Amino acid sequence: MASTTGRDAIEGMDEIRDASEPMPAPDERKETSEQEKADQHAKAEGFGSEAAYEDYLHAVAEDAPIEEVVVDIERAAAREELERQIEDVRYEIGNLRARLHNIRHQAGSVVEENIRWADASAHAQLGDYPWLKLSGAMLLAFFTGKALQRLPFGSLMTAAAPLLIAAARERSR
Repeated sequence: MASTTGRDAIEGMDEIRDASEPMPAPDERKETSEQEKADQHAKAEGFGSEAAYEDYLHAVAEDAPIEEVVVDIERAAAREELERQIEDVRYEIGNLRARLHNIRHQAGSVVEENIRWADASAHAQLGDYPWLKLSGAMLLAFFTGKALQRLPFGSLMTAAAPLLIAAARERSR
């Protein structure tokens, strides 16, 4: 039995033995323990001894078909190149995604800055409540246009046309 404390290993004893047993030589001890392990393995596999187990393995090895494993080096190299290219494409896609994220962020910043600039410009030109003043100006333009549509410009133009033609003739002379 092997020591767990290491005391026996320090004293040169690997196993505890009965005092009446003679100590085997160190080489014999190694062979004995290795042989015991091999026999235990063979018995676990269902054989009587290690020799029977080895005979079985040799018989099976002789009967086994021998197949040559041919590694297509070019195909393996092409596969490695393809995998490298795929990894390069994945890396580039990652870079493009990062750049696209930056562009989106910058575009959002530009839009925000343009809105701030337009608001500041309107405040500088029109003072407080610039959007209300612009709305009022648009409303005034709308009602002025409606009022001008109701005026009878057709009859006024008929009366004013001869006067305008005469004024144009006098200027050309």
